Amino acid sequence: MALIISFFIDLIFGEPYLIFHPVYYMGKFISFFDKKFKHSIFFGFLSFILIEAFFMGLLFLISKLNMIFSIIIYIFFISSSFAISSLYTHVKKCDTDDLSKLRYNVSMIVSRDTSKLSKKELYSAAVETLAENYVDSVLSPIFYYFLFGVYGIVFFRIANTMDAMIGYRNEKYEKYGKFAARTDDVLNFIPARLSYLFFVLFSPIKVSKSFFKFGKIKINGTKSMSCMAGLLKVNLKKEGVYNINPEYDLPDQKSLKKSLMYYIFICILTILIGVILLWLMKSFYMLNMEEMFLFPGLIFLYL
Repeated sequence: MALIISFFIDLIFGEPYLIFHPVYYMGKFISFFDKKFKHSIFFGFLSFILIEAFFMGLLFLISKLNMIFSIIIYIFFISSSFAISSLYTHVKKCDTDDLSKLRYNVSMIVSRDTSKLSKKELYSAAVETLAENYVDSVLSPIFYYFLFGVYGIVFFRIANTMDAMIGYRNEKYEKYGKFAARTDDVLNFIPARLSYLFFVLFSPIKVSKSFFKFGKIKINGTKSMSCMAGLLKVNLKKEGVYNINPEYDLPDQKSLKKSLMYYIFICILTILIGVILLWLMKSFYMLNMEEMFLFPGLIFLYL
C-alpha cells in the first residue's frame, strides 16, 4: 500500500517544494560537512556516518509517535525518495528539435560538456540518463524498501545523494567523496543487475545480447543503459567511457520518445511487482501496518 500511495504522490504532485523535501536537508548536511571537514578519506567516511546516523535516529523517533501520524511521515519520506516523475519531466524537456533548447536541457541532466555535441549525441545523453537513473530513482529505492523498510530507502537515498554531490574523481573530491561513491556502487550493485529482468520482458533477444556484451563496461551504470540500447536498437556512447551497440546509429528524437514510453511501462511494472511481493509477505507473516513500513524484509532473518 505504501508503495502505491508513494507512487501516486510522486506521479501526481512530483517533487515536493524544496523546503519540504528531505533530500534538500540531506544536501544541506552534505554541504555543511563539505565546508567544515578536511577533505580526506576519513572525514568523508565520518560525514557519511554522521548524516546517516542523524536521519536513522530521526526515523526511530518518528516510530515512537502516534501510528497514523508516523505512517503519514513515512509515506512522505518514501515518496520523496523516488524521482519517477521528476526524471521523466527533465528528460521529456529534451524531446525537442530545437538544437539550442536541446543542448540546454541536456546540460541540466548530465555532467559532460554539451556545447560541442551533435543533436544525436545529445539525444544519446538524454536516453543514457533516463536508463541509468531508472536504477537510482526507481529500482534501488524499491529494493531497499523491500529489504529494510523506510530505514532502507532513506539510507539508500542519503548514500546516492552524497555520491551525486561529492562522489567525483577530481582533485577536490577524489579522497573525500571516495567512501560515498564506493558505498553507492555497492548499494546499486544488485539493483543494477536486476534491471535486466524488467527490460528483457519487452525484447528478450535484443536486450539480452546488448546486456551481456556491453553491460560489463562499468560496474553498474552500463547495466540498464545496455538494456535500453538493446530495446531501442540504438548506439549509446560517451566518448572515452563507453560505446554500447556501435553497430547501430545514435538515437534520434523518435528514439527518445520511445525510451520515455518504455520508462513509464517499466516503472509501473517495477512498482506492481514490488507491491505483489510485499503483499505476499504481509499475508504470509501476518505483519501489521507499522511493521510493513519499518521492516518488511527483515523477517527473512528469522527463517
